Parts: sequence; structure tokens; C-alpha cells
Amino acid sequence: MSHLQIKRICVVCKEEFTAKSSKGIYCSSICFKRNYRKLQKENTVVIPKVKLIITKENLQNKHYLSVKDAVVFFEISEVTLRRKIKENNLKYVSLKNRFLFLKSDLERVI
Repeated sequence: MSHLQIKRICVVCKEEFTAKSSKGIYCSSICFKRNYRKLQKENTVVIPKVKLIITKENLQNKHYLSVKDAVVFFEISEVTLRRKIKENNLKYVSLKNRFLFLKSDLERVI
């Protein structure tokens, strides 16, 4: 450690301080941490989530439909579809709280 005392201006807070070495650019560890966080935010890449839009054309090839798919394909409300499920008019398979329907069964009922 040298006994040099160099007057510098902090990169972050722009205040004058006495550097203990020739490489010192921060006045304190707080300014060092602030600058580090700022650089980390600048270097991160944010990838936006893209939601797939469900259309009738996308559903033509599917044999099984979920509730949202069936609503779009048959142009009915979700309430109507859930009412049909509750009345036991519709055959379905339940997988982890998701309902799946055969497209042919839906066409028969609706």
C-alpha cells in the first residue's frame, strides 16, 4: 500500500475524495455498489413474452380442444360451455384442473 494521496472526483456522486491508490475511482463502497447495479441493469436483456393468438384456422387440425379453444372455435361463451359440463351433457377429460374435449363430441352437443 502506498502513502500517496491523490485527489479524485467520484464517478458516481461527482464529489471530490482522496484516493488511496492510483486506480481508485469511487469515493466509497456505496458508490461502487450503485455503479455496479447500474451496469448490471444496462447489460441485462429483457425478452418480452409473446402470447399466441388462437384462431379458427389454428384449431382445424386439433382433435382435442381446451375450454378457451372451444370458445373460439364454436363462437360460444365460456359460461355456456361450463354449463354444459355441469349438466353432464358433454364428455370431457380432466387433467390437472384442465378440461379437454373431443372436437366431435363438442360438435354433437353444440
